[in-house]
Amino acid sequence: MYQAAVTLPVTREEDGSISPVLRDLLRRFLPFIWMSVWTILVTGIGLLLFDPRYVFFRFESEWSVLLAIKEVLFFAMIFFSYGYSRMFRRLDATLDNVSGTSGESGMFFLRMSQFGRINVGLAIVALLVAAGIR
Repeated sequence: MYQAAVTLPVTREEDGSISPVLRDLLRRFLPFIWMSVWTILVTGIGLLLFDPRYVFFRFESEWSVLLAIKEVLFFAMIFFSYGYSRMFRRLDATLDNVSGTSGESGMFFLRMSQFGRINVGLAIVALLVAAGIR
């Protein structure tokens, strides 16, 4: 959220092009995304398996239904994180390529921003579902 609200508007140049500073910032942010994905996955699976209320594919209580919703949200977040990194690789390749158009790089940047916003929204919903679980 900090990246989208503060650093992106500051580092974007007036003509709408992507500055080298912004490109480097986005490149450095990718490992953080994957570290977050793996941390959520490992800790979530661990907490899930050690909870005595959890039974595979049985949705008999409100707790198990909310847990299933939370799992679907996390898989969607993983999907959009993968999309974010894929769009960045395409953006990076377009900017490296001399023949790449600024419209094409703008499209990739816009899609990255959308994926980031979707992930933040999914994370907020997942936190609300987690609050309902406890």
